[in-house]
Amino acid sequence: MDLYDELPQSDLLCDDEFSDLLIASEQYQVSVIEFLTLQSKELATLLQRSINEVVKFQQLLFGEFKTQFLETNKIQVLTDGISPLPFSTGDVNIDENLGGGIFTHSITEIFGESSTGKSQFLMQLSLSVQLPSNLGGLGGKCVYIATEGDLPTQRLEELITSRKEFKNHNVTQNNIYTVTCSDLMTQEHILDVQLPVLLEKNKGAIKLIIVDSIAHHMRVELTSTSFKESQDNRFYIDRMAEKLLGLAGKYSLAIVVANQVGDKPLVEATESSYQAVTDYEYQLGWMVGWKDSTILYRQNFNELPSTNKMNVSGVSFYDNMLSDDEDSILIEEELQRLTKSATDSNGFTNRKNEISKAIPSSRSESFPVIARKPLKRRIDRRVPTLGLAWANHVSTRILLSKLYKASALVKRGEIHLYNGSDPSALWQVKRIMKVVFSTYSQPCEVSFIINKRGLESV
Repeated sequence: MDLYDELPQSDLLCDDEFSDLLIASEQYQVSVIEFLTLQSKELATLLQRSINEVVKFQQLLFGEFKTQFLETNKIQVLTDGISPLPFSTGDVNIDENLGGGIFTHSITEIFGESSTGKSQFLMQLSLSVQLPSNLGGLGGKCVYIATEGDLPTQRLEELITSRKEFKNHNVTQNNIYTVTCSDLMTQEHILDVQLPVLLEKNKGAIKLIIVDSIAHHMRVELTSTSFKESQDNRFYIDRMAEKLLGLAGKYSLAIVVANQVGDKPLVEATESSYQAVTDYEYQLGWMVGWKDSTILYRQNFNELPSTNKMNVSGVSFYDNMLSDDEDSILIEEELQRLTKSATDSNGFTNRKNEISKAIPSSRSESFPVIARKPLKRRIDRRVPTLGLAWANHVSTRILLSKLYKASALVKRGEIHLYNGSDPSALWQVKRIMKVVFSTYSQPCEVSFIINKRGLESV
C-alpha cells in the first residue's frame, strides 16, 4: 500500500491492529485513494477483511488527512499576512510600467532570445534590491543561482561604479550569495536543501532570489517521450514552483527567474479547423506576448482549405493580416531611388551592387535583411519554455526583445554615403521590454538601451 508515500508520519503504519489489513492492501493493490473514495462494503470485499475493521481504518485515515491539510496547513487570511512590497529596477520609467517595480511574495519571469539583456537586467536587480527604502530598494541581500556559467563579477563592479546611488549606499557584491549549478541534480539540491538553510540563517536579510536560467538543465535532462513522462515533468515543474513560492511567502522576498525560449512552428493542418476561445492555441499568443498580427494570422491560418490560401498572383491569403515591415520597405525604396537616379558611368550602379552584396542573402534571427515583396514582418514563433504548468505560477511575465530598425543614415535619405563594407550602417538596434501580463500592472511596452549603467529606458 502507498500509505507511506502519501502520509509518511501516519500512526497507522505502526499500529499492530491494522498490520494484516495493510498486508492485504498491498497484496490486492488497494491504494490510499481507493480507501478515500470507495465504500466500506466494497473495500471489505476487495480485501477479504472484516467490514468493521475497514470502517475503523477509513475513519482514522480521514482524520489524519484532515489534520494534515486543515490544521498543519492552515489557510492564512490575506489581511493577516504581509503585503507584497515592490523594489526599484533602477529605472523610474520601467518601475512605472511594472506597477512600482519587482514585487515580493511572487515569481517574476524574464524571457527572451539570446543577447536580449536578460542577465544584464538580473544583475541590475541584484544591486538595486540592496538600496535603502527611501531610494526604492529593500535594503536586502540577494541569492544569485547561475545555471549557464559563473556570475560576471567584472560587469557587476562596472554597474556599481557607474551609479552614484550604488556607490554612496554601500551596494556591494559582498551582499550577493552566488552559486553555479552544473546539472539538474545540483540545481534541485540547492533549491530544496541549501537555499532554505541559507534563508533561515539569514532570516529577514535576503530579499531577492535570482535563477539564471530556470529551464537550462531541465530542457536537457527532463525527457518527454511518453505521456507518463510528460505528466511526471509537469509534476516536477509544479513542485519546484510551489517550493519557490513557499520560500517567497515565508521569508517575504522576491523570486526573479530568466527563462529560455523555444520554437512554436506554424503547422498546416490537413483539414480546415476552427479555434475556439477556450482552446490553448487560441490563448497562447496573449500569454507569450506575440504581435497582434501574428495572433490573428495563426488563429485563422487553418480555417480555410489549403487550396484557397493562395490568390491568383501566388500571394498567401493571410499576408494582409501581417504587419508591414516598414523599415525594410524604406531601405528597399531608398535603394530603388538610388538606382534610378544613377548611371553606370558615374558608378552609382556599382555602389548599389556593393550594398546588396553587403546584406546577408537570407534572413536570420541575429540580423535582418531586405525581404522580397510583399514586405511583411515574420510571424512570431518564440515561446518561453516549461509551458502552461510553469506559467500558472508566474505573477509577472516580461519579454525582452531586440529588433532592427532603419538607421538614421537611411531615414535622412543619405544611403548614398554608405561605404559598402559594414551592413550594420543600414540598421540600428532597438530593444523593447514588454510586460506580457502582471498582477500589478497592465500590459505595456518600454524601449530601453544597455550601457555601462545597465538597462535604461529611452
